[in-house]
Amino acid sequence: MFSISRISLLVCLLMISVGCQKGSEPGSDDQPSANVETAKVSTKGSDSKDKDKEATASEDKKEETEKPKPEPFKLPETVEGNWVLVLPQQQQMMPLYLLRVLVPEKPAEGDQKEKSDFEGVKLVSKSENVAPAKIVSSETTKDTVNFVESLLEDEGGKEYIRLNFQGKLNKERGAIYGNISFNNDNCIPALLLPTIEKDLSKIKEPMPSPGAQELIQAMQSPDPFKPLDEFTQKMQMFPLAMDAYPTLLAVGLSQKKDTKTIQGIIKRYIETATLWGKRMQANSLISVGSMLARTDTDSSLATQYLDEAGKLIKEGVKPLTHWDQEMALAKARVGLKSENPEQIKAAGELLESEVKKYPHDRQLLTELVSYEKTHGSIDKAIEHLGILAGSPLSGRERQLIAVSRQNPDAVKFENPRDTLTALWKKKHGSTKGLDEYLTKSFKRFLDSFITKEAKEVDLKKGNRTSLIELFTGGSCPPCVAADLATGVVESSFPASKVIVLRYHQHVPAPDPLTNSDSESRFFFYNHSGTPSIDLNGQQVFGAAGGVEEVESSYKALLEALIPQLSATTDVKIDLSAAAKDGKLDLKANVTGTEKIKEPLRLVAVLAEDELHFESPNGINVHDMIVRSMLGEPNGFKATDGKLTLDKTLELNDFKGRISDYLSAFEEKSGANFTGAPLGLDKLHFVVFVQGELSKGVFQVASVPVTGTLTYKSEVAKPETTKPAKETKSPVKADKPQEKPAKTEEKPKAESKPETAGKPEAAKPEAKKEAAKTE
Repeated sequence: MFSISRISLLVCLLMISVGCQKGSEPGSDDQPSANVETAKVSTKGSDSKDKDKEATASEDKKEETEKPKPEPFKLPETVEGNWVLVLPQQQQMMPLYLLRVLVPEKPAEGDQKEKSDFEGVKLVSKSENVAPAKIVSSETTKDTVNFVESLLEDEGGKEYIRLNFQGKLNKERGAIYGNISFNNDNCIPALLLPTIEKDLSKIKEPMPSPGAQELIQAMQSPDPFKPLDEFTQKMQMFPLAMDAYPTLLAVGLSQKKDTKTIQGIIKRYIETATLWGKRMQANSLISVGSMLARTDTDSSLATQYLDEAGKLIKEGVKPLTHWDQEMALAKARVGLKSENPEQIKAAGELLESEVKKYPHDRQLLTELVSYEKTHGSIDKAIEHLGILAGSPLSGRERQLIAVSRQNPDAVKFENPRDTLTALWKKKHGSTKGLDEYLTKSFKRFLDSFITKEAKEVDLKKGNRTSLIELFTGGSCPPCVAADLATGVVESSFPASKVIVLRYHQHVPAPDPLTNSDSESRFFFYNHSGTPSIDLNGQQVFGAAGGVEEVESSYKALLEALIPQLSATTDVKIDLSAAAKDGKLDLKANVTGTEKIKEPLRLVAVLAEDELHFESPNGINVHDMIVRSMLGEPNGFKATDGKLTLDKTLELNDFKGRISDYLSAFEEKSGANFTGAPLGLDKLHFVVFVQGELSKGVFQVASVPVTGTLTYKSEVAKPETTKPAKETKSPVKADKPQEKPAKTEEKPKAESKPETAGKPEAAKPEAKKEAAKTE
């Protein structure tokens, strides 16, 4: 079926080693010899010309005879020389860095002097689209190369990835087979290929990965087991075999192949992994053990492979970050499938100890719920489910739920919200109080991420309040980490130190929490996508991801935020916001701006706090959502040198403007915002001072709106209505009986469709499902 030869990798090796020599050879087509040029410019008489030609020809022939021919390429005998670090991928083999590898000389007999400053690996050059780097440490022998490399944000900048390579020379194939870990978090195959080049200018393009098309065809087969099995046997010495084996094993387990077949696949898998180093071998053993532990028929085999991995670790293989969690989880799964009460109890105790170490690991929590529900305490099961159900699902959980619904015989995975609802009913007889419990669980989830570093910040230092502006979307999966991380920031520090505002966007799908002002603010910063974060007017990176990346996103925010918390300023903002008789009186006065040497703006915002709405990406509790900006997205100019605001809003006009925008957007885009919340009963008035040129935020302040928020269509203050999980009753977005006249003359950055001709805001009544915005 396959036409892959054993010399495919050698061909790639030769492309790097000798493929660029011709252009630099003297006398080639690109560089004519000097003797030929001399012959061309000779202008003497015919006799002397002929003699010159004969002499020149004779010299050329003699020189050509004497010119040494290039030596044939030889496979390296040691690791000494120039090597290209190549990262195999699905379709390509990417050249990253050119390295010079040296082998330490053996000290003379009796010479005890240590060469601690010896550099076994030197970085010579890098590919064009690869980050700059520096070698941190290295160790070489005649046959092995190990080095640690720091990848930098820019030349001389700070490190953002730590790369570790471990490899051994395969003399038969002339390459150093090894593996790379990034930040000690994963492990993938990698190669060092020899080269005569002194830089990577002639090795610009990636090389095709041997077997790439065949692997794609095998995976896309109606029944991929046989073609994948053939591929792994024929491609054992090539990098893509390591991509094929996990899929082959998963297919074999799902098809319930016999134990002998499964063990045969695993044996070849581990043998192949061993070619790429002991760390890759251990990583594959743990992966195999983890996969087997999930099955009902082969879980007893898992312990064997996990023990082999543990032996390698004891022998000196440095574990990757996730190994201990994955091994503990696999062993616990095996224990829970046992019929032995002692093994089941031990599995539960193991899970409890691991959850204490890794409280945010959702797989550990899921297995612990399974144990508590069947063998332990229903109260503990509810406690853990509160975290799982009160926070967004991970991508893996969403996939498992979808597959479980399509094929429940193959995959059994319950939505934690459904499991919690069933247990809550079992204990309390109904779902009364469940929503409040989920909200508390969500806050508990956020609080669990607060670091010691954040707790130790001296809140007495500095008097400037920092502003975080998050641009997000309810259908945006990578916005989850940023949304939650900013929530952790709010839990970490009081509003006197940091205030968070969230501007929703129709990215990647229509979002009912978006309005024209939040869109205009997005364009004010020239952002290109969500999530985007600005801290005091300057963009912060590294906060995107799913629920699994909340911790890293929070740390990225802290790194930028903590130095700002000790800043001092002369700028002060006095605020008041009071609602009465359907009107909202807003006042702001700024002082202490005299020393600032650029034009300033006063930016005023009305934000809604603790809004309950089930977004498609799983965020159910929304805090400080920007509902309106007073004036342009960049705020009001100073009047007579003063930044002040004294404004009265009709509450019905404020609410109707949001409703009209959503109705117009629905009509224009075909979106359905039925069920979108529009209670607007918890408002905050936020004001900040921002520079026109730098966009820097010099001070920010916030106050809750006091008084009674009543709207013209309401008899009394509206109740907060969030979806009840038992009946799925929606959050009702009340509409005014008749559209009020717009008393607020508010300029906009962009013109929006007007709906003045509508006698009533055309927003339909809420349906039973609260999250129909997908």
